[in-house]
Amino acid sequence: MAKRASARDIRRDVSGILRAPRRMPVADAVSTYMRVPMGAGNSVPWDPDLAPYVIEPMNCLASREYDAVVFVGPARTGKTIGLIDGWIVYNIVCDPADMLVIQVSEEKAREHSKKRLDRTFRCSPEVKTRLSPRRNDNNVYDRTFRAGNYLKLGWPSVNIMSSSDYKSVALTDYDRFPEDIDGEGDAFSLASKRTTTFMSSGMTLVESSPGRDIRDTKWRRSTPHEAPPTTGILSLYNRGDRRRLYWPCPHCGEYFQPEMDNMTGYRDSSDPVLASEAAFLQCPACKGRITPDMKRALNMKCVWLRDGQTIDSKGQVSGDGRRSRIASFWMEGPATDGYLILQDWFIGSVTRPMYRAWLKMAIAVGEIKLPRGIDMDSLYNAVYSGPVMPWIDPVKEANAWKTQIRGGAATESGHHA
Repeated sequence: MAKRASARDIRRDVSGILRAPRRMPVADAVSTYMRVPMGAGNSVPWDPDLAPYVIEPMNCLASREYDAVVFVGPARTGKTIGLIDGWIVYNIVCDPADMLVIQVSEEKAREHSKKRLDRTFRCSPEVKTRLSPRRNDNNVYDRTFRAGNYLKLGWPSVNIMSSSDYKSVALTDYDRFPEDIDGEGDAFSLASKRTTTFMSSGMTLVESSPGRDIRDTKWRRSTPHEAPPTTGILSLYNRGDRRRLYWPCPHCGEYFQPEMDNMTGYRDSSDPVLASEAAFLQCPACKGRITPDMKRALNMKCVWLRDGQTIDSKGQVSGDGRRSRIASFWMEGPATDGYLILQDWFIGSVTRPMYRAWLKMAIAVGEIKLPRGIDMDSLYNAVYSGPVMPWIDPVKEANAWKTQIRGGAATESGHHA
């Protein structure tokens, strides 16, 4: 005989969605309520100190000043676990509402559900107690909670990204999405329409590393934080308030951007391995060398500035920052080492343009026969894997991964992938 819920149980469960949201910053809520699975049934709280640069973007997700948050950053920096998984936990515990998360493909949506969300939900008590006890309410792509709020995991498809309304929509790995979703427009436009019913409380999040071609090779910046003319996430970044990350120099105190323009030491070597070992950041003001052991302390002191703002050596911010309903952030690689920064630069400057030019020519001359109906964007948006780093110490590498997993800057699935 089927078990029926009592009126008392129903009132208790739905009260969560009627209750006012918990007034706490998103990053604080995630560090309080989300635990990161460590394997063998162990877990630890998410540690904001390991990825402090995502705290400000995370807190913007609950602000009514913005309709969207755009975060551009390299892989392996903890942005996805903080912004995507953390926001999911926040929406379950602190502000229950329907949420849609779009992964790059059906396979990635399944992997995200099984390898990350399942484990995170099981080891986070505040989330686990809010899951619906009914078996049919929880499957790979759909989760229903006791309060009645709903979490949907999907992929770029007009059937998934149209009709239904969601208070929160998250798009991850955006630059690997098709530029046009089934002839209905870009993914960001479709996602933003899903939140309009909720007016100023609706929010769209987009995160990705940049992966689209620059349209004008002769382009020059008109403002200090402007991104090159392109499609994808950098075009969304340009529509926002264009925030860039700044570090205080440990030698002279002046703030600077930890970006590719301030990388040096690698240009004299033709060997990519030797070049990556020799690469280091240099303060543009005093030419002081920024060594890898300084990275964590500098990340703790990092400051996001909007386009039009400046900061002096005392940390005083001045200038009228660019205003927009989109809070946009671009981090070029302070949380990665010199090898990964150079690898991303080489892929963007050499490997990706070469592959796309070769593919276009091979199709034109008939060397590659394409089946009917294939999405050309999916062919051009290949995944590029750099060579292994032969100089690393395996013991130190394993210990580093343990530290990142403990703090939520990496996951078990990312380690073993």
